[in-house]
Amino acid sequence: MLNRFQTALLSTLMVSSSYAASFDCRKASTEVEKMICSDSQLSHLDEDLHSAYKNAQKHKDPQLLKQQQLRWLKYTRNDCTTLTCLKDVYELRIDRLNGYALRNHRSRSKWAGEYSMDSDDLKIEPSLHFSYSSIGGNMHLCNIEGKFREVMGKLKFSDTSNNCHISVTYRNPQKITVDIGECRYYCGMNAYTESGEFGRDKTIEP
Repeated sequence: MLNRFQTALLSTLMVSSSYAASFDCRKASTEVEKMICSDSQLSHLDEDLHSAYKNAQKHKDPQLLKQQQLRWLKYTRNDCTTLTCLKDVYELRIDRLNGYALRNHRSRSKWAGEYSMDSDDLKIEPSLHFSYSSIGGNMHLCNIEGKFREVMGKLKFSDTSNNCHISVTYRNPQKITVDIGECRYYCGMNAYTESGEFGRDKTIEP
């Protein structure tokens, strides 16, 4: 007969194990869900998958990612009939999801730096926030701040209400090409923006 301490400990273990995976194991209905809940390594892999999926949503189209994840659940994970198969497909999927964040990090890191061309300066943060400045006649300044979007391998900034558009093309680790419109809203009377090749003066580490 169990004493009170043993009964309490058993109850605690039962409750904690029912939530070992990213879902409530007490509601497991399919054979795959039951296998996940019955194996501690798989339960942890399921939790890791859940975290990797949430993180990947920050770096990839959420709707597309959701569709891909549903297909993986239906046609890959749920086709497994053994623990070994499940562990293998989970590890591969976690690596794929983590890869989205890693590729995004690498892509953004290549842009981060301080660049200049004559009296024009452009600073791009790892977050793709940027600040652009240019000195014109009578020390009049252009100052533009915003955040780029990476589109088809280029950085883009658009402020349509003020007719300001910037496009940045990566040439090599030391050089970018900046194509910038008039952006008069951001400039003093005798200041102006200028397109051309900007050289990297400093790399900004993430």
